[in-house]
Amino acid sequence: MYDVITFGGATRDIFVKTGSGLIFPNPEDEKEKIMAFNYGQKIISDDAHFSFGGGAFNTAVSFRKMGLETGICINVGVDESAHSIIKKLQENGIDTSLITVDDNNHTALSIIIMDRKDHIAILHRGANNYLSISNPEKIKNAKWFYISSLTGQSAEILPELIKIASENNIKVAINPGSKQLNSDHSKLCSILDKVELVILNREEAEELVCNEESCEIIEDNKVLLHKVQKLGPKRVIMTEGAKGSYYADSKIVHFEHAFKKDRPTVDTTGAGDAFGSTFVACIIKGMDVPMAQKAAAMNASEITQCVGAQECLLTYKQIEDKLKKIKVVN
Repeated sequence: MYDVITFGGATRDIFVKTGSGLIFPNPEDEKEKIMAFNYGQKIISDDAHFSFGGGAFNTAVSFRKMGLETGICINVGVDESAHSIIKKLQENGIDTSLITVDDNNHTALSIIIMDRKDHIAILHRGANNYLSISNPEKIKNAKWFYISSLTGQSAEILPELIKIASENNIKVAINPGSKQLNSDHSKLCSILDKVELVILNREEAEELVCNEESCEIIEDNKVLLHKVQKLGPKRVIMTEGAKGSYYADSKIVHFEHAFKKDRPTVDTTGAGDAFGSTFVACIIKGMDVPMAQKAAAMNASEITQCVGAQECLLTYKQIEDKLKKIKVVN
């Protein structure tokens, strides 16, 4: 029996550090910035780091570090990256029997170009776009499904996953990607009443509500949470960057501040995956909501202090120890 199965993408990540990029405001969106390089320029990298990523992969490693029996459902190509991904999963004690191998597409690749504060990513989705359910019977033996971003044709498995979960009393946590929030918005909304927990950042929550109703600006976070709740999920957790996170269910609304960092931010890749998976893992283990939010914020903060989406993930024991210290201080 799996405690949790993760669904979504797995990528080979290549991080490249350079100070050659020019950063300036985006004239089309004042909230955004642009990283630019001179056309035809040979860019010298200060450092390079090879790692792994993808929503299903990141969260599977996180769940396993939290002590949960974990399976992963991803699609990979026939290449060295696929071999490395499967080896890494097995080293972490994650069941790989649900992985499908794609003869026609390469394993997904992500090239992350970093400056001192943030990054841009060049993505080749590859096999991630063609995920299918290879063993419907086996995935019924799970307590939770954790569904991350489903890209390309992979989005077509969402109704099937929800049907299997509903028929087998499996709880579903979903952290929808841009495809679900935009082009597949109506399909996403049609299944939310069967979802235990939806995990969103504030911008994603606004996208979800905006597509369903009018595109009004919603400044009150509790109002925004309520609008997401009206779409049907039993629970909602919404992050707002460095400010913290908001949780809501039928009984409570709770805000928790972001975790204060011991060291400066190095890389933000994977912070959202760390937050969502840690929160769900803590709920599975019986932790109350406020403490689960603290734990999730702590792990997300830890991730940003390393290069890579998995390198600094904490174990459940490490999180427990840190939470005890917080209690003593408070």
